[in-house]
Amino acid sequence: MEIFFEFLFELYAELVMLAVPEKTKSKTVKILAACLVALVLFGVLFLFGFGVERVNAGHTATGALCIAGAVLLGLAQLIAGLCLSGKSE
Repeated sequence: MEIFFEFLFELYAELVMLAVPEKTKSKTVKILAACLVALVLFGVLFLFGFGVERVNAGHTATGALCIAGAVLLGLAQLIAGLCLSGKSE
């Protein structure tokens, strides 16, 4: 199970990094995009972990909302990364 989560995290990280432009005129844009991607990634992980903790504590509705929010935010980030990478090439 641990190998599955490691693979899933690496795949997610690779897909998310598509949002960072490779060919830009400025290094600042690339650094800001990478920082934004990392910030959202840590936010998704925190929200998912918090949701799992709430479910384990017995607050099923709150935990399920947090987990669903993390999944939706992660999917939105992946879709935005794929859309942005398609326009830059």
